[in-house]
Amino acid sequence: MGASFAATKGGYKAFIEHGRRRVAATVAALFRSFGHDPRIRSTPRGVVVEESGMRIALDPRGPVKADYIFISHAHSDHVPSSISTGRVIASSETARLVRARGLNLREYVEEAPGLQPVDTGHILGAKGLMIEGRTFYTGDLAGRPRGFLPRGKRISCEKLLIESTYGTPQYVFPPTAEALSSANKVIAAAFAQNRPVALMGYPLGKCQLLSYLFQSWDPLYSYGAVYEYNEIYRELGVDLPESKWLKTPADVESLGRRASLVVSPSTGAKGGLRRALAAIGAVTVGFSGWALEPGYRFASKLTHAVALSDHADFRELTEFVTLARPEKVYTMHGFTEDFALHLKAAGFDAAPLGRRQLSLTEYME
Repeated sequence: MGASFAATKGGYKAFIEHGRRRVAATVAALFRSFGHDPRIRSTPRGVVVEESGMRIALDPRGPVKADYIFISHAHSDHVPSSISTGRVIASSETARLVRARGLNLREYVEEAPGLQPVDTGHILGAKGLMIEGRTFYTGDLAGRPRGFLPRGKRISCEKLLIESTYGTPQYVFPPTAEALSSANKVIAAAFAQNRPVALMGYPLGKCQLLSYLFQSWDPLYSYGAVYEYNEIYRELGVDLPESKWLKTPADVESLGRRASLVVSPSTGAKGGLRRALAAIGAVTVGFSGWALEPGYRFASKLTHAVALSDHADFRELTEFVTLARPEKVYTMHGFTEDFALHLKAAGFDAAPLGRRQLSLTEYME
């Protein structure tokens, strides 16, 4: 009876395995019918690529089963909440920054066999990932040099996974020199009236760039986490100017109404900080690609808004794809459908990593 039961059990396992393989083959065929490669999958926790027997998680949002976990840069929307399995691939700069942001990253490598990081210029340490010389993931991509940061390195590949934050024609940024000139005129006018100026941007990445680009103005202050990130950048070899640390809104109010430059997080420009800046009559200048939106300045309660971004604009995204000459393009993060439609009209085989693929992936897992 034991032998009979074992045989029955073995046959049942074989039956289940046969069914699993048939389901997998059916789902793979569905992926292909939708124009998707089943080896490139969007999951609830991020994109996973399977290549040459490796399972690579690209900027996962939480714990995920993978051989490798790639962290493209240290912005919170690209960093997992925790890491359970898999070897982490990240630049040394990204590793230092994510540890400062609270991720318990014990070990990492900067590259691995078949996995080659490529500079993207988004923030310090930002990388894309070339997988087996065929598939390239951009992470967040800069389209032009700014200060100490280069533009993203151009590549060629067979499959391209590209961000599309500004993937519609309305988002074409002015030349960097023009943006800086307009901001410098605002600062000069405010200083002539003995008024302080607050330059506002994302605390990690944008504010370090602002500290570098406007270092000729004096005195220079950094508010909150901006100062701490500036110090890490200096530790990592970036020649940022020294600044004085304003830790609290009370420190900001202590400046009084006099000519001074404060680099401040836009994300913290509310509540106590907002009231402190208003109390000293500060001119507030926000820096973002979204400054091209007519309502951005008013919605953000800014005196001025300058279109200076750490992402590629629409033309730069299109140029990146054109130079890469991919056989297949997947658009991610942002105007995915709009940018995919634009690329299809330009002759590329392009598709967004969207809901249809996600539902199939959830069915598989």
